[in-house]
Amino acid sequence: MTPPPPPPTFITVTPWGTPHGSLWEIAEDVFEDGTKWRDIYATNRDLIGEDPGGLRVGMRLQLPTMEIHPAYIRSVAAGLDGETAEITARLETAKGRLNAIGNFWGGDQLGTRFYKGADGKPGYEAMSALGLNGAGAFAHFYGIVAKGLRDMANRDDDTEWENNARVLSTFPDAPR
Repeated sequence: MTPPPPPPTFITVTPWGTPHGSLWEIAEDVFEDGTKWRDIYATNRDLIGEDPGGLRVGMRLQLPTMEIHPAYIRSVAAGLDGETAEITARLETAKGRLNAIGNFWGGDQLGTRFYKGADGKPGYEAMSALGLNGAGAFAHFYGIVAKGLRDMANRDDDTEWENNARVLSTFPDAPR
């Protein structure tokens, strides 16, 4: 799997009406949340000046560090989705090839022992099933991790509000 590019650390201001034409548009494009414009402004206040609308085309703004960068997390999830699909496809190809071989062990006593196992030990039938199930479980795991990453990216703002509410609830005079 090719790792996704790292989250951006700088953005160049583009003309008004483009994805990087205002602090709100930059926050929407990079952080998927226009309200994060205040964080971008705070990080670049010395460069922008007192007016948050004082952007100039070509200005290079530093982006604030975020613990969770939703777009980046989604790109990792998409990569895992691709890996899941590839593992599943290769597994199906392997199953098809094995089934196409047919009863290659023969029908004699030695072939039956190879296929069914002997002396309490598993044979080809059980071991190949374990191998195929293990590879399938691995692909399923990738899918679960990808879904978890997407859920995490989608819950970024909800989690921030939940954390704020939890902290505020520890103050005796906090509204309930």
